Amino acid sequence: MSCKIVVRFLQSYTPISLEVSGALWAKDRVTGIVGRTITINCNYYRRHQQNIKYWCHGWTDQCSYLVRTDDPGGRRGRISITDNKTRGIFIVTMEDLLLADAGWYCCGIDKPGPTLDPKFAVELQISYESVSVPVFRFSSPTNVPCFESSVSVSCESVQGSLPIQYAWYEKTLFQDSKISDTNKLDLHCQSFKQQHHQYYCTASNNQGEKSSEMVNVSVINRSGQNCAYVTKMNRIDPNVLWARRKVTGVLGRAITIDCHYDKLYQSDVKYWSRRCAVLVKSNDQHGQRGRISITDNKTQGIFVVTMEDLQPGDAGWYSCGVEQSGPGSMFLVELQVTNEFVSVPVLRFSSPANVSCSGGSVSVSCESVQGSLPIQYTWYEKILSEDSKISDTNKLDLHCQIFKQQHHQYYCAASNNQGEKSSEMVNVSVFKIAVENCTYVTQISSIGPENPCEASITSPHSTRTNAISKFAKCLIYIVLRVLGGILVVFAVSLLLHLRQIKKDTNERSHGRDTDNLNDNQQLAVVEESSTYANVKFLRSNPAEPHSEQTVLFTNNDDGIIYATLQFQKKLSAQKGEMPRPSVNSEDSINASLQRTT
Repeated sequence: MSCKIVVRFLQSYTPISLEVSGALWAKDRVTGIVGRTITINCNYYRRHQQNIKYWCHGWTDQCSYLVRTDDPGGRRGRISITDNKTRGIFIVTMEDLLLADAGWYCCGIDKPGPTLDPKFAVELQISYESVSVPVFRFSSPTNVPCFESSVSVSCESVQGSLPIQYAWYEKTLFQDSKISDTNKLDLHCQSFKQQHHQYYCTASNNQGEKSSEMVNVSVINRSGQNCAYVTKMNRIDPNVLWARRKVTGVLGRAITIDCHYDKLYQSDVKYWSRRCAVLVKSNDQHGQRGRISITDNKTQGIFVVTMEDLQPGDAGWYSCGVEQSGPGSMFLVELQVTNEFVSVPVLRFSSPANVSCSGGSVSVSCESVQGSLPIQYTWYEKILSEDSKISDTNKLDLHCQIFKQQHHQYYCAASNNQGEKSSEMVNVSVFKIAVENCTYVTQISSIGPENPCEASITSPHSTRTNAISKFAKCLIYIVLRVLGGILVVFAVSLLLHLRQIKKDTNERSHGRDTDNLNDNQQLAVVEESSTYANVKFLRSNPAEPHSEQTVLFTNNDDGIIYATLQFQKKLSAQKGEMPRPSVNSEDSINASLQRTT
C-alpha cells in the first residue's frame, strides 16, 4: 500500500514547539515584573545531560541565541543560565526586566547532527505591579546598641515594579516628620530627644504607595553622649533575608522559591528548613537532598530553592536561612499546595517530522504543561457514530497501514482528578494507496510551512508532467508576447498612414482652389483681348458677318461710334467645382468709345 499523508494541527495562533521531540518541557507562559528578576525552569530528559543548553529569542528556526551554558560563567549581559545535570533542569535568569523583553522565547538543546534542535516555546509577559509592604532588616548587627553605638535599619519592598522610592518618617503627636529620602535609617544616641521614638518607612512606585510597620526605640540608659537603647519592630523580625511571604505550588509539579540576602553574606552557607530541621544546604553534594535542591547565586545575592513532585503534606511553614557564627538569620515562608485543572494539551512531534521522507512512521505526542499530576492521556479517532479509542498513552503513531479511508481525524484527551480537556484535531489526508510501503508529508497548520521533503517524493511521471506543463506555459507566454508586439507595430503603422492620407487630401484641395483662381483670371484677360480685337476688326471690315461676339456700330453726327458687345463665357466642367454663372444676351455691356474723327 503506497500513500502520501498530509497532517494538519488545527490550532489557534499560539506557537507550539514544532521542533520539540519530547525532550523539553516548561511553563508555556510566565509573567515578570518591570525592573525585577525572573527565573524560568527548563526540564529535559537526562539523556541530554552532556548537550549544551541555551535560551533564545523567538520560536522558529530563526530563534536567536541570548545565552548558552558554554558561555563564560553562563552569562551574557542581563541573562544567565545554570544547568543542573543531576536533576535534568536548566534555569534561565533574566534580570532588570523591561517592557521590551515581553515576547516569545525558547528553551533549547544544541543537539549535534542534521536534525533540528529540540525546543520548547515560552511566552514571557511583562507587567507593572504595586509595591508590597516594606520589609525591615538590620544593615548592621542588632547587638550594637549594647555597646552604645549606632544601628542602621533598612526597608525594602520585595514586590512591585522598579524603580521604587523610599522615605523614612518619625511619628509624632502633631505631624509626621521626614527623616530621609533613602531606605536606610541610622539610629544613634544623639538623635534621641525623648525616651520613646517611633519610625516608619514608605515605599512607592508609579502604581501606588505603602507604609511599613513601626520601628520602636526605647532608651534604657542615658549618660551624656552615651546611651543604651533597644529597637523592636512590630510583627516583622529583623532579618538579613527576605522573600515572598506566601508561595503556591501545584500538586505533582515543581516550585522554586527565591531567597534574597545581603551581599555581606555571600560566603556563608545557605539552607532551607522546616520546623527548625534543615532540609537542604548549599554545601551539600550538588546542593540536593531527595526532592529538594538549592542553588546559590552569589553575584545576585539570591539562593533558589526548588521542591519537586509536590505532595499535599508539603504544605506548611518553611525558612530561608543563613548560617553564621552566631544564631544566624531566617525568613519565614508559607507554602501552599493546590490541585489545578489540566491545561489544553500541546501537540508536538515526538519523532522527526521528516522521517516520512524515508517511508517511516511519524509519532505525535500531546502534553498538558499545567495542572496537577499525575495526568492521564488518551488518543481517540473521531468518527460519525462514536469516537474510537486508539491508545492510553500520550503518543500517536501515524503510518499507512492504519488508514482505511481517505480522511481521518484524531485528538488527544488529558485528565487529572480535577477534570479533562481535549486537544485540537489532527487531520490526516491519504493519497495514492498502492503498496504497503509509502511516503507522506506531515504539516502543522498555522505554525510552520509544509514539510520540505514533499518536493522530493514526487514520482517521475509527475515530474515529466510538471516539466511539460511548464514548457507549454512558457511557449504560450512567448507566442502571446510576439502577437502583442505585432499588434502594436500594426496599430502605429495604420495611424501614420491615416495621417498621411489626410495631409495629401488637404494639399490637393488647396491646389485646386489656386488653379481655379488662375484660370478665371486668364479667361478674363483673353476675353477682354478678344473683345477689343473683334471691335477693332469689325471697324476695319464692316462687311464681315457677326460671330458669337457681335459688335454693332452706329455713327452719329458727332462722329462718335457706339458698339454693343455680346459674348458667352465657357464654363468649367472640372469635378468638384461649383458652376459659374453664364453671360447671356440680356447681360449687355455698353461701352462708349471715343475716337478722333
